[in-house]
Amino acid sequence: MNKRLIFLGMAGTLILAGCGGGGAADQTEDGKTIITFINGFTGGDGEYMKKITNGFNESQDQYFVEESQEKDHYTKFKTGDYDLLLMHTDNIETYKQDGMIQDMSAVMEEAGISVEDFHPVAAEQVTLEDGVYAIPLDIHPMTMFYNKKLSPEAPETYEALLELTNTLQEQDPNLYATGIPSGGLPEWYMMTLVAQNGIELVEGNHLNFAQDEFADALMVYHDMIFKDKISPPGLGLDGEFQAFMKQVEEGNSAVQTATALTGPWYYQAVKEAYGDDLGIASAPELGDNPGVYGGGHTISLPASVEDEETMAGIAEFISYMYQPENLINWAESGQAPTHLATMEMVEADPEKYPLAAQNIQQFDSFVGAPKVYQFREQKKYMVENVFPQVVGEEGMTKEQLMGELEKATEEARQIAETAPQ
Repeated sequence: MNKRLIFLGMAGTLILAGCGGGGAADQTEDGKTIITFINGFTGGDGEYMKKITNGFNESQDQYFVEESQEKDHYTKFKTGDYDLLLMHTDNIETYKQDGMIQDMSAVMEEAGISVEDFHPVAAEQVTLEDGVYAIPLDIHPMTMFYNKKLSPEAPETYEALLELTNTLQEQDPNLYATGIPSGGLPEWYMMTLVAQNGIELVEGNHLNFAQDEFADALMVYHDMIFKDKISPPGLGLDGEFQAFMKQVEEGNSAVQTATALTGPWYYQAVKEAYGDDLGIASAPELGDNPGVYGGGHTISLPASVEDEETMAGIAEFISYMYQPENLINWAESGQAPTHLATMEMVEADPEKYPLAAQNIQQFDSFVGAPKVYQFREQKKYMVENVFPQVVGEEGMTKEQLMGELEKATEEARQIAETAPQ
């Protein structure tokens, strides 16, 4: 029996549940099997994913990838009928436990790839106890953008940020080294210090925030604002980006920061604003060791996809996508692919792929989201209540913070208990 027939037999034995294309495959008017792929690439990176899907559709005449780019793609997935799903790494454990995605080992084998073809940190993120539940696409860590006119070199430590802010304040009291926002990326700010201080947040099946060393780490951001004036006070949603772009008013003047610790998706905007004066660097070391947090995109297979021809088409598409000459389109968007062969292409031409090349350098110190059920909900109280207090209340003490961390831990514990038995 040939490899394709073995694969189709394996696909037919997969246990099915949840949403996705459970029936026979749809076809185009000219007889091509349709593969529906939903993702959330509604920003500038969407056109680069289209290059990949369009390239696949033009490369052969048996399958057609019908790509949907939706802002609320998870909601549409749960109520729709799709064959492939763009999955963020922090959702993999939850979707697996809820029975909405399935092991992709057979698809990957048929496509000619394995987790060993990816950076180890990416492989670890998609591998659960009983299988591989997604194919890594990229890692997007917290990134430092800096204005070379205000900071000729990237500050790499807390001390360097403090020195920079002192220099800037002597020039203009509205200039600061960086900005700490109360909303937008609090999770990334908190978890980066978890990574840099080697803090283990997982306790059993839930997150335990009520730790003395975690409180100490969080108070660093409080000191950056209210003690050392490294950041202006009162920055709201996405304030770190707005202050870098000089879009934040304080009194009758616009405050401005020399750096932004933010998401790489802002690259096109900051590049347009600063041109050759834009610098890109790794996240500074605010804790005991190098470390950075962020997100990751992966591709998952809905649990109910069972049609053999659809499975075969998915394998063909994955095989095409993960050819370096095709996946390099994703690096061109500014994303940092975790596929080793594609990473080599990026590193060989860093001037063409500056953001991807810089962020690849952070992979070895990258720490992803903990593998707990409903991670996003478990950290919600921290994001919406605790962090805004840390960066917004000048008189907040560590003792007050510990009380809030106890509340956050109890909420996380209760959410963990809702996991399927």
